[in-house]
Amino acid sequence: MSFENRKCPYCNKKLNRPYWRHIQIEHPKKFEEDTGTWIQLFKDYRAMGMNVDISIKAICELFNRSEEEIRSFLEGHKVL
Repeated sequence: MSFENRKCPYCNKKLNRPYWRHIQIEHPKKFEEDTGTWIQLFKDYRAMGMNVDISIKAICELFNRSEEEIRSFLEGHKVL
């Protein structure tokens, strides 16, 4: 799916970058439950030039999760 056609999976609204921001604001419970968001956030942070450790710490702060949990999840999904 090209980004130009990306829509919110919950309300079908056309999304602008960063797409996760819409989900965080409009669908906070879904955002907190969606660990798949962690992968896209990590990729977005890395694309912006953030190093791995800072990217993981930022995700930890957003989701109130431990660094170990985030790192393990990303490793398990072959993102790290």
